[in-house]
Amino acid sequence: FLFMKNFVFDLYGTLADIHTDEKNPEFRKRVEKHFNRADFWERYTSLCKSLETGDEYCEFDLIKVFLQLFPSDAAGAARYFRGKSRLNFKAYRGVRRLLKSLKDRGAKLYILSNAQACFTRGELEKLKFLRYFDGIELSSDFGRKKPCRQFFEYAVEKYSMDKSETVYIGNDFRADVLGAKSAGLGTAYIKSNRSPAGDSLELAQNTADFATDNFKQLSEYLLSLV
Repeated sequence: FLFMKNFVFDLYGTLADIHTDEKNPEFRKRVEKHFNRADFWERYTSLCKSLETGDEYCEFDLIKVFLQLFPSDAAGAARYFRGKSRLNFKAYRGVRRLLKSLKDRGAKLYILSNAQACFTRGELEKLKFLRYFDGIELSSDFGRKKPCRQFFEYAVEKYSMDKSETVYIGNDFRADVLGAKSAGLGTAYIKSNRSPAGDSLELAQNTADFATDNFKQLSEYLLSLV
């Protein structure tokens, strides 16, 4: 690339380190007690299954489940649920510096992530990321998830991006590199502590426009594009 105007980022595992465990017995008991519903997990699981379509790229909006369970305060219930499931949550070192530097150079920044809006909108606020981004697209809002080509193309069209001036950055080889390439975007891959276990850095280096397991190297590469 000679010059890039648009930098589209994955969120979890790329910009932010997060670990949640919804199967943790303590978490499950705490949720039942907080909501005072012994049947919570049975109902929650059943409602989630009812929204699945069998399409591997389908992404239902989880807020619909919380609306069924807690019609008077679905958003609050979702926030509590997510907050108690998080075991680790922080921006990776150097991320805010990179985002600020890209913005200062006139780049447009976007997030396109497989994520649930009822969880992620609040987490973006906690991370203090919102100030950096010109647009945020989440799979639960769109209804389909990466590596679905249409998800990428939807964002490209919505924000009038020129594909030849756009690079997608993520930590999941299949969802991010192959997905973005299928939509005709440039690709940069970071192998992080949250990348899928089967991801190969060597394969990513042979497929993506840039691939590394070092965030400093990724930052230097992205800044070289603006």
